[in-house]
Amino acid sequence: MNKKKWIYLALICIIIIPVLFFYNAFNGNPVSKLGSNSVLKKHLEKKYPNKEFHINDGFYNFKIGGYSYEVIQIGNEKEYEFEVTGLFMPTVSYDGIYYDHLDEPLIEKWGKEASEEMVNLLKKDVPELLNIDVQVEVLKGKYDTSTQWNKNMKLEKPMYIHMTTDAAGKTKKDIFETMKKIQKRLNDNDYTYDTVTINSNVQDKEYTDKDEFGYVKFSGSFTKEEKIKLNDIEQFE
Repeated sequence: MNKKKWIYLALICIIIIPVLFFYNAFNGNPVSKLGSNSVLKKHLEKKYPNKEFHINDGFYNFKIGGYSYEVIQIGNEKEYEFEVTGLFMPTVSYDGIYYDHLDEPLIEKWGKEASEEMVNLLKKDVPELLNIDVQVEVLKGKYDTSTQWNKNMKLEKPMYIHMTTDAAGKTKKDIFETMKKIQKRLNDNDYTYDTVTINSNVQDKEYTDKDEFGYVKFSGSFTKEEKIKLNDIEQFE
C-alpha cells in the first residue's frame, strides 16, 4: 500500500471513529443492546424465579449511559422500570420491582431514629456537628411498622450516612481529623454502613436564607474500612 493510500485510510479513520463514538454515546448499538437485554433476563430469573415477565423493547438512555426498559409482570400486568448500565460488564443498576417493594414509612422512621442515635453518639466528640441524615433500605413485610431502629437490623443494603458540620474556624486538616474521629466512633460501636459523606458548611446569613446549613466549604467521604487521606478532602472557595 502506497503512501497516499495510507494517508487516505488514516483520514477515513479520523472522520469515522469520532462519528461512531458520538453515535454510540447517544444511541447505543445493537450488540450492547442485545447484551443488556440478556443481562436483564438473567437478573429477573435469579431475583424473581417464581414470576413471569414480558420485557418491552428498551431504548438507549444517554443520560445514564445505558438502556432503559419497561418490564411487565404477567398476572397483574404491572409495569416496572429497569436500567442496565456498563459497556463491558453490563449490570442492572435500577430495579423497579425492588424499589416498589421498599417499606417507605418504616424507612423514614428508622432514618430519623438512626440519625438521633448517631447525633447522641458523636455530639461530645464532634461539637460542630449540625445534622445527620441516614438512608436505610428495608422491604415491606420484613419488620412490623412499629419496630424500633436497631443498628443490628438486617437491612437490604448497608446504610448511607450524610453529615453536616460547621466550618467556622476550621481548616482542611481539622476536617481530616474530624472525619477520622467519626469513622473510629462508628466502627468502635459496630455500625455497618456503606459510605459516610461529610459537608462542612459556612453558615453565612446570605446563604442560610436558602439553605439552613449555609454553603459547603469542605467535603469528603469514607467507607468503613477506608484509610482517610487529607488529599481526599475537597476545599471550595
